[in-house]
Amino acid sequence: MPEGIYERLRDHLNSLPTGYPKTETGVEMRILRKLFSEEEAEMACNLKPFPESAGTIAQRLGRDPGVISDLLSRMSRKGLILRIKEGEEYRYLAIMFVVGILEFQLNRLDPELCAMLDEYMREGFHREISEVQTPQLRVVPVRESLPAQMEIQPYDELRKIIESRKTIVVAECICRKKSGILGHPCGKPLENCFVFGALGEYYVENGLGRKISLGEALEILRKNEEAGLVPSPANAQRVGGLCSCCGCCCGMLKAIKMHPHPSSVVKSNYYARVDQDLCSGCGACLERCQMEAVYLDDDWAVIDLKRCVGCGLCVTTCPTKAMSLHPKPRPEHYVPPLRPIDTYQRIAQERSREKNPK
Repeated sequence: MPEGIYERLRDHLNSLPTGYPKTETGVEMRILRKLFSEEEAEMACNLKPFPESAGTIAQRLGRDPGVISDLLSRMSRKGLILRIKEGEEYRYLAIMFVVGILEFQLNRLDPELCAMLDEYMREGFHREISEVQTPQLRVVPVRESLPAQMEIQPYDELRKIIESRKTIVVAECICRKKSGILGHPCGKPLENCFVFGALGEYYVENGLGRKISLGEALEILRKNEEAGLVPSPANAQRVGGLCSCCGCCCGMLKAIKMHPHPSSVVKSNYYARVDQDLCSGCGACLERCQMEAVYLDDDWAVIDLKRCVGCGLCVTTCPTKAMSLHPKPRPEHYVPPLRPIDTYQRIAQERSREKNPK
């Protein structure tokens, strides 16, 4: 019975938009057994991917409302499901493993779980990323890399993304925290991932993050740029979160970095260019690039456009102003889906076509 319910839970999570695939090592099952009790696994399998009240769920399952309410509340606090408030009532829904359950384990990380999550990202989730055309995250340029006169869409401008949200919450980066627990910290800032709106309220309620002002958020953005972190908002115009990624720790960025053509799997509207008449060959851009897209050839910087993701980090520290960021041609311009739900519907459709080709 125990193994059966965890297999059902794996299949249930795998049916959600971003998936939770079976691996050869079985690490995905070990993770579920560590995070979920049998009772919690059973309940998770019965939740829908849209909000329902505890009373509605209890009625649907023929269970005692008080017992179900207590169970759902406990699971929400453990980051196994999502709880949102609508009016005066809490509602509960199933949540994907990534982005979702994994990120909600911020306060439950230990060496065993970190090692399993690392294994899972290598064995399972990296494969899922390459199977769909619509990624969960995009890349937008750091604030100081674009010329003031350049026309920039609001969904590509960091400051406007932040300013558009009433609730701004900052949390630790789970990827860098995990790396630190495993004994190989990268030394980059930790508390700098943003969560907005109802998801931000969930983070605050569960002690995963804290509310901050717009001014503090902009200062964090400045420090992120200084540290060489890639701004990666959710792939939507109205974002629920904004990650600050490094190529050494971030699960998403590491998977993209392993791809032979990273720019083909990243949604970004810009690319870097070098003016060799100005380039001094100092190599500062090599250190800043998280995608290993820059190399020196005859003491001049050269950009591999197959690897460049248009973050602009190489631009902001170039001492001779040889590096610059440019918009991609209009036919290649990417307009993200309006809402996160639109993004995940696209991902679900693409996964379905991949697994059931005509």
